[in-house]
Parts: sequence; C-alpha cells; structure tokens
Amino acid sequence: MDRRELAEELRRLPVEELVAVLRDVFEARCPFPEESAFCRSRFFLGVASSDLESDGGEPERWGPWRIEAVASPDPSHYGGSLGPGWGLCQSGGCGACGVGARSNVKNGICAVCGAAVFMT
Repeated sequence: MDRRELAEELRRLPVEELVAVLRDVFEARCPFPEESAFCRSRFFLGVASSDLESDGGEPERWGPWRIEAVASPDPSHYGGSLGPGWGLCQSGGCGACGVGARSNVKNGICAVCGAAVFMT
C-alpha cells in the first residue's frame, strides 16, 4: 500500500477509530529521539477550532483559534472501548499540564502528559 492509498483508508475511518490508530502510531514514535536524555517530547493529535462571531447581515468575523489535544478514553472507566461514535463533542482541560482537551467521552487521558482529564 502506498501513502496515497493509506491516506484514503484513514479518511474512511470514523473519528474514534482514526484517533485510536493515530494514538497507537504517536505512542510508538518520539519526535526528538536524539535529545531524549535531556528533553521530553511526544507527538499528539490536536484539534484547532474558531467560532463564527458575526451575525447574518454582517461581514464574516471569526474568533481566535483554540488548540486542544485529543484525549483518549480512560481505560479505568471504559476498558478497551473507543467510546461512542459521537465525534469529539466533550471538552475540558488537563489539571496537570493545563492543555485544553477534546474527546468523545467524559473521562479521558491527556494526550500530552497522561493525566486523567474530565470533560463536560
């Protein structure tokens, strides 16, 4: 399978499965392996979003971008389940590292530091 075919297969996956596949890849890779003795680094999946702030008759005006890490379902709550197929509708913030978080479940694991994250 070449890169284009792989990308097509990934595009077909539901969001929850895509997140799980990318998480498996990111957990096995280190962005800066040669610096690991003095620098922690990791890949993580994130979402950037911006809200439309203008009303119907006004020129289109968008708010600032927010960047949130995609949290995985906490296995202590969900076992090995990927959770419901609702998309990344839950949001919160990691109390340990301060990163914003999104997930399809309320109890997640921070993609940056690995701490438990509760989302609403």
